[in-house]
Amino acid sequence: MNNKIKNKHIPVMLEQIVEFIPKDKKINVIDATFGGGGYSHSILKLCKVNKLVAIDRDPISKIFAKDLENKYQQKFNLVNGCFSDIDKLIEKSLSNKNNLLKFDIIIFDLGLSSNQLNDSTRGFSFEKDGPLDMRMGNSNILASDIVNKYSQKTIEDIIYNYGEERYAKKIAKRIIEHRKVDFIKTTLDLVKIINKSIPLYNSKKFKINPASRTFQALRIFINDELNELKKALEKSEKLLAPKGKLLVVSFQSLEDKIVKDCFNHKSGKQWRSSRHYPELKHEGPITLKLITKKPLRPKTKELDINPRSRSAKLRVAEKLCL
Repeated sequence: MNNKIKNKHIPVMLEQIVEFIPKDKKINVIDATFGGGGYSHSILKLCKVNKLVAIDRDPISKIFAKDLENKYQQKFNLVNGCFSDIDKLIEKSLSNKNNLLKFDIIIFDLGLSSNQLNDSTRGFSFEKDGPLDMRMGNSNILASDIVNKYSQKTIEDIIYNYGEERYAKKIAKRIIEHRKVDFIKTTLDLVKIINKSIPLYNSKKFKINPASRTFQALRIFINDELNELKKALEKSEKLLAPKGKLLVVSFQSLEDKIVKDCFNHKSGKQWRSSRHYPELKHEGPITLKLITKKPLRPKTKELDINPRSRSAKLRVAEKLCL
Protein backbone atom coordinates (compact mmCIF):
# COMPACT_ATOMS: atom_id res chain seq x y z
CA MET A 1 0.00 0.00 0.00
CA ASN A 2 1.37 3.42 -1.01
CA ASN A 3 1.81 5.53 2.11
CA LYS A 4 2.55 8.65 0.02
CA ILE A 5 -0.95 8.97 -1.45
CA LYS A 6 -2.22 12.54 -1.12
CA ASN A 7 -5.56 13.01 0.58
CA LYS A 8 -7.68 15.04 -1.87
CA HIS A 9 -11.09 14.32 -0.39
CA ILE A 10 -13.31 17.25 0.61
CA PRO A 11 -15.91 16.31 3.26
CA VAL A 12 -19.42 17.08 2.05
CA MET A 13 -21.82 19.33 4.02
CA LEU A 14 -19.35 19.53 6.89
CA GLU A 15 -20.64 22.91 8.10
CA GLN A 16 -24.22 21.62 8.43
CA ILE A 17 -23.10 18.39 10.09
CA VAL A 18 -21.04 20.18 12.74
CA GLU A 19 -24.12 22.24 13.66
CA PHE A 20 -25.85 19.07 14.90
CA ILE A 21 -22.97 18.03 17.18
CA PRO A 22 -23.14 19.02 20.88
CA LYS A 23 -20.41 21.44 21.96
CA ASP A 24 -21.26 21.63 25.68
CA LYS A 25 -20.34 18.10 26.74
CA LYS A 26 -17.94 15.26 26.04
CA ILE A 27 -19.26 13.06 23.27
CA ASN A 28 -18.76 9.62 21.76
CA VAL A 29 -18.82 9.46 17.96
CA ILE A 30 -18.86 6.86 15.20
CA ASP A 31 -17.65 8.03 11.80
CA ALA A 32 -19.06 5.03 9.93
CA THR A 33 -17.56 6.01 6.54
CA PHE A 34 -14.13 7.42 7.37
CA GLY A 35 -12.92 7.85 3.77
CA GLY A 36 -10.31 10.60 3.82
CA GLY A 37 -11.09 11.44 7.44
CA GLY A 38 -12.59 14.90 6.90
CA TYR A 39 -15.43 14.50 9.39
CA SER A 40 -13.28 12.82 12.03
CA HIS A 41 -10.57 15.46 11.76
CA SER A 42 -13.01 18.36 12.18
CA ILE A 43 -14.95 16.77 15.04
CA LEU A 44 -11.79 15.96 16.97
CA LYS A 45 -10.58 19.52 16.44
CA LEU A 46 -13.82 21.40 17.17
CA CYS A 47 -15.66 19.26 19.73
CA LYS A 48 -15.10 17.75 23.18
CA VAL A 49 -14.54 14.15 22.15
CA ASN A 50 -14.29 11.32 24.63
CA LYS A 51 -14.10 8.56 22.00
CA LEU A 52 -14.30 8.58 18.21
CA VAL A 53 -14.36 5.25 16.38
CA ALA A 54 -13.95 5.40 12.61
CA ILE A 55 -15.01 2.61 10.23
CA ASP A 56 -14.16 2.05 6.58
CA ARG A 57 -14.19 -1.04 4.37
CA ASP A 58 -11.48 0.35 2.07
CA PRO A 59 -7.94 -0.61 3.18
CA ILE A 60 -6.63 2.73 1.84
CA SER A 61 -8.32 4.45 4.81
CA LYS A 62 -5.47 3.22 7.06
CA ILE A 63 -3.13 5.67 5.34
CA PHE A 64 -5.34 8.68 6.06
CA ALA A 65 -5.95 7.61 9.67
CA LYS A 66 -2.30 7.50 10.72
CA ASP A 67 -1.97 11.19 11.64
CA LEU A 68 -5.17 11.15 13.70
CA GLU A 69 -4.15 7.95 15.48
CA ASN A 70 -0.83 9.55 16.43
CA LYS A 71 -2.32 12.89 17.48
CA TYR A 72 -5.36 11.53 19.36
CA GLN A 73 -4.08 8.20 20.67
CA GLN A 74 -6.57 7.91 23.53
CA LYS A 75 -9.55 9.30 21.64
CA PHE A 76 -9.42 7.96 18.09
CA ASN A 77 -9.05 4.64 16.35
CA LEU A 78 -9.93 3.23 12.93
CA VAL A 79 -11.25 -0.26 12.28
CA ASN A 80 -11.50 -1.72 8.76
CA GLY A 81 -14.71 -3.52 7.84
CA CYS A 82 -18.17 -3.15 6.30
CA PHE A 83 -20.48 -0.84 8.19
CA SER A 84 -23.18 -3.51 8.03
CA ASP A 85 -21.10 -5.10 10.83
CA ILE A 86 -21.00 -1.84 12.78
CA ASP A 87 -22.05 -3.51 16.04
CA LYS A 88 -19.28 -6.12 15.87
CA LEU A 89 -16.67 -3.60 14.71
CA ILE A 90 -17.47 -1.23 17.57
CA GLU A 91 -17.32 -4.06 20.09
CA LYS A 92 -13.96 -5.10 18.64
CA SER A 93 -12.56 -1.56 18.83
CA LEU A 94 -13.52 -0.83 22.45
CA SER A 95 -11.69 -1.97 25.54
CA ASN A 96 -13.51 -4.12 28.09
CA LYS A 97 -14.21 -1.15 30.35
CA ASN A 98 -15.90 0.71 27.46
CA ASN A 99 -17.79 -2.19 25.91
CA LEU A 100 -21.15 -0.79 26.98
CA LEU A 101 -20.43 2.67 25.56
CA LYS A 102 -23.28 4.41 23.75
CA PHE A 103 -22.74 7.06 21.10
CA ASP A 104 -23.99 10.64 20.80
CA ILE A 105 -23.31 10.96 17.07
CA ILE A 106 -23.17 8.40 14.26
CA ILE A 107 -22.37 9.72 10.77
CA PHE A 108 -22.65 8.06 7.37
CA ASP A 109 -21.39 9.66 4.14
CA LEU A 110 -22.55 7.26 1.44
CA GLY A 111 -20.64 8.79 -1.45
CA LEU A 112 -17.35 7.75 -2.99
CA SER A 113 -14.38 9.71 -1.71
CA SER A 114 -12.34 11.79 -4.13
CA ASN A 115 -9.39 9.57 -3.25
CA GLN A 116 -11.24 6.58 -4.71
CA LEU A 117 -12.45 8.47 -7.78
CA ASN A 118 -9.07 9.99 -8.54
CA ASP A 119 -7.26 6.65 -8.39
CA SER A 120 -7.63 5.25 -11.90
CA THR A 121 -6.50 1.80 -10.77
CA ARG A 122 -9.71 1.40 -8.74
CA GLY A 123 -11.98 1.66 -11.80
CA PHE A 124 -14.62 3.88 -10.18
CA SER A 125 -14.27 6.84 -12.52
CA PHE A 126 -15.73 7.06 -16.01
CA GLU A 127 -13.34 9.95 -16.71
CA LYS A 128 -10.10 8.04 -16.15
CA ASP A 129 -8.85 4.94 -17.95
CA GLY A 130 -8.27 2.00 -15.65
CA PRO A 131 -9.17 -1.63 -14.98
CA LEU A 132 -12.83 -2.52 -14.54
CA ASP A 133 -12.59 -3.26 -10.82
CA MET A 134 -14.88 -1.07 -8.59
CA ARG A 135 -14.36 -3.07 -5.39
CA MET A 136 -14.37 -1.10 -2.15
CA GLY A 137 -13.27 -3.98 0.05
CA ASN A 138 -13.14 -7.75 -0.29
CA SER A 139 -15.88 -8.33 -2.85
CA ASN A 140 -15.31 -11.37 -5.05
CA ILE A 141 -16.95 -9.71 -8.05
CA LEU A 142 -15.20 -7.38 -10.49
CA ALA A 143 -16.94 -5.02 -12.89
CA SER A 144 -15.09 -6.85 -15.69
CA ASP A 145 -16.76 -10.11 -14.59
CA ILE A 146 -20.21 -8.57 -15.00
CA VAL A 147 -19.74 -6.99 -18.42
CA ASN A 148 -17.79 -9.92 -19.89
CA LYS A 149 -19.53 -12.95 -18.33
CA TYR A 150 -23.08 -12.14 -17.18
CA SER A 151 -26.12 -12.66 -19.40
CA GLN A 152 -27.68 -9.75 -21.27
CA LYS A 153 -30.82 -9.86 -19.08
CA THR A 154 -28.79 -9.86 -15.85
CA ILE A 155 -26.67 -6.92 -17.02
CA GLU A 156 -29.81 -5.05 -18.05
CA ASP A 157 -31.44 -5.69 -14.66
CA ILE A 158 -28.34 -4.50 -12.76
CA ILE A 159 -28.08 -1.28 -14.77
CA TYR A 160 -31.81 -0.56 -14.52
CA ASN A 161 -32.40 -1.54 -10.90
CA TYR A 162 -29.26 -0.03 -9.38
CA GLY A 163 -28.64 2.84 -11.79
CA GLU A 164 -32.22 3.74 -12.74
CA GLU A 165 -30.91 3.97 -16.30
CA ARG A 166 -33.70 4.29 -18.89
CA TYR A 167 -31.39 2.97 -21.63
CA ALA A 168 -30.39 -0.14 -19.68
CA LYS A 169 -31.67 -2.52 -22.36
CA LYS A 170 -29.76 -0.77 -25.16
CA ILE A 171 -26.56 -0.63 -23.09
CA ALA A 172 -26.77 -4.32 -22.13
CA LYS A 173 -27.37 -5.31 -25.76
CA ARG A 174 -24.40 -3.26 -26.97
CA ILE A 175 -22.17 -4.78 -24.25
CA ILE A 176 -23.04 -8.29 -25.43
CA GLU A 177 -22.41 -7.36 -29.07
CA HIS A 178 -19.04 -5.84 -28.24
CA ARG A 179 -17.76 -8.69 -26.10
CA LYS A 180 -18.46 -11.19 -28.89
CA VAL A 181 -15.73 -9.38 -30.81
CA ASP A 182 -13.39 -8.24 -28.06
CA PHE A 183 -12.98 -8.47 -24.27
CA ILE A 184 -14.09 -5.29 -22.47
CA LYS A 185 -10.89 -4.43 -20.59
CA THR A 186 -11.02 -0.88 -19.23
CA THR A 187 -13.32 1.80 -17.90
CA LEU A 188 -13.00 3.87 -21.06
CA ASP A 189 -13.80 0.80 -23.18
CA LEU A 190 -17.08 0.59 -21.29
CA VAL A 191 -17.70 4.35 -21.54
CA LYS A 192 -17.43 4.17 -25.35
CA ILE A 193 -19.96 1.31 -25.44
CA ILE A 194 -22.37 3.25 -23.23
CA ASN A 195 -22.06 6.42 -25.29
CA LYS A 196 -22.84 4.48 -28.50
CA SER A 197 -25.91 3.00 -26.80
CA ILE A 198 -27.55 6.28 -25.79
CA PRO A 199 -29.29 8.43 -28.41
CA LEU A 200 -27.74 11.90 -28.70
CA TYR A 201 -25.38 11.11 -25.81
CA ASN A 202 -23.57 14.41 -26.38
CA SER A 203 -26.79 16.42 -26.27
CA LYS A 204 -27.05 19.35 -23.86
CA LYS A 205 -30.07 17.59 -22.36
CA PHE A 206 -27.70 15.38 -20.36
CA LYS A 207 -26.87 17.17 -17.12
CA ILE A 208 -24.71 14.25 -15.96
CA ASN A 209 -22.22 12.10 -17.83
CA PRO A 210 -24.13 9.40 -19.79
CA ALA A 211 -21.94 6.71 -18.16
CA SER A 212 -22.61 7.81 -14.58
CA ARG A 213 -25.74 5.70 -13.99
CA THR A 214 -24.19 2.51 -15.37
CA PHE A 215 -21.03 2.98 -13.31
CA GLN A 216 -23.17 3.67 -10.23
CA ALA A 217 -25.18 0.50 -10.85
CA LEU A 218 -22.12 -1.71 -11.22
CA ARG A 219 -20.49 -0.26 -8.09
CA ILE A 220 -23.62 -0.69 -5.97
CA PHE A 221 -24.14 -4.27 -7.14
CA ILE A 222 -20.50 -5.29 -6.69
CA ASN A 223 -20.31 -3.92 -3.15
CA ASP A 224 -23.90 -4.83 -2.14
CA GLU A 225 -24.28 -1.24 -0.97
CA LEU A 226 -28.04 -1.10 -0.49
CA ASN A 227 -28.25 -4.18 1.72
CA GLU A 228 -25.18 -2.97 3.62
CA LEU A 229 -26.96 0.32 4.31
CA LYS A 230 -30.19 -1.30 5.52
CA LYS A 231 -28.31 -3.47 8.00
CA ALA A 232 -26.13 -0.59 9.18
CA LEU A 233 -29.06 1.73 9.90
CA GLU A 234 -30.87 -0.93 11.93
CA LYS A 235 -27.80 -1.67 14.03
CA SER A 236 -26.77 1.98 14.43
CA GLU A 237 -30.00 2.91 16.17
CA LYS A 238 -29.17 0.41 18.94
CA LEU A 239 -25.73 1.95 19.43
CA LEU A 240 -27.09 5.46 20.00
CA ALA A 241 -27.34 7.01 23.45
CA PRO A 242 -30.66 8.66 24.40
CA LYS A 243 -30.90 11.89 22.35
CA GLY A 244 -28.02 10.64 20.23
CA LYS A 245 -28.22 11.67 16.57
CA LEU A 246 -27.92 9.62 13.39
CA LEU A 247 -26.74 11.72 10.43
CA VAL A 248 -26.75 10.30 6.90
CA VAL A 249 -25.51 11.98 3.72
CA SER A 250 -26.72 10.22 0.56
CA PHE A 251 -25.99 10.98 -3.08
CA GLN A 252 -28.54 9.05 -5.11
CA SER A 253 -32.23 8.26 -4.85
CA LEU A 254 -31.96 4.55 -4.00
CA GLU A 255 -29.87 5.26 -0.90
CA ASP A 256 -31.92 8.28 0.11
CA LYS A 257 -35.13 6.27 -0.12
CA ILE A 258 -33.74 3.63 2.26
CA VAL A 259 -32.72 6.32 4.76
CA LYS A 260 -36.02 8.18 4.43
CA ASP A 261 -38.12 5.03 4.85
CA CYS A 262 -36.06 3.90 7.85
CA PHE A 263 -36.38 7.28 9.60
CA ASN A 264 -40.10 7.53 8.82
CA HIS A 265 -40.74 3.99 10.02
CA LYS A 266 -38.78 4.39 13.26
CA SER A 267 -40.41 7.76 14.01
CA GLY A 268 -43.95 6.44 13.56
CA LYS A 269 -44.65 8.61 10.53
CA GLN A 270 -46.95 7.30 7.84
CA TRP A 271 -45.32 7.31 4.42
CA ARG A 272 -45.64 5.99 0.89
CA SER A 273 -42.95 3.72 -0.51
CA SER A 274 -44.29 4.94 -3.87
CA ARG A 275 -46.84 7.58 -4.83
CA HIS A 276 -48.77 4.78 -6.54
CA TYR A 277 -49.37 2.92 -3.25
CA PRO A 278 -51.40 3.89 -0.17
CA GLU A 279 -49.71 5.22 2.94
CA LEU A 280 -47.95 2.57 5.01
CA LYS A 281 -48.82 2.23 8.68
CA HIS A 282 -46.10 2.09 11.29
CA GLU A 283 -45.60 -1.17 13.13
CA GLY A 284 -43.29 -1.64 16.08
CA PRO A 285 -41.94 0.73 18.72
CA ILE A 286 -41.25 4.38 17.92
CA THR A 287 -37.57 4.90 18.67
CA LEU A 288 -36.49 7.91 16.59
CA LYS A 289 -37.52 11.53 16.23
CA LEU A 290 -37.12 13.27 12.88
CA ILE A 291 -34.85 16.30 13.16
CA THR A 292 -34.88 17.15 9.46
CA LYS A 293 -38.41 16.96 8.05
CA LYS A 294 -36.90 17.35 4.59
CA PRO A 295 -33.30 16.65 3.59
CA LEU A 296 -30.81 19.48 3.82
CA ARG A 297 -28.83 20.35 0.71
CA PRO A 298 -25.34 21.84 0.21
CA LYS A 299 -25.06 25.61 0.38
CA THR A 300 -24.19 27.63 -2.70
CA LYS A 301 -20.68 28.43 -1.49
CA GLU A 302 -19.97 24.70 -1.06
CA LEU A 303 -21.23 23.91 -4.55
CA ASP A 304 -18.82 26.50 -5.93
CA ILE A 305 -15.87 24.88 -4.14
CA ASN A 306 -16.90 21.24 -4.51
CA PRO A 307 -19.24 20.54 -7.48
CA ARG A 308 -19.30 16.83 -6.55
CA SER A 309 -21.48 17.76 -3.57
CA ARG A 310 -24.36 18.88 -5.81
CA SER A 311 -26.46 15.72 -5.32
CA ALA A 312 -25.87 15.37 -1.55
CA LYS A 313 -28.80 15.14 0.86
CA LEU A 314 -28.46 15.18 4.65
CA ARG A 315 -31.09 13.57 6.87
CA VAL A 316 -30.91 13.59 10.67
CA ALA A 317 -32.86 11.62 13.31
CA GLU A 318 -32.56 11.54 17.11
CA LYS A 319 -32.86 8.57 19.47
CA LEU A 320 -35.80 8.92 21.84
CA CYS A 321 -35.45 8.48 25.59
CA LEU A 322 -37.54 5.35 26.15
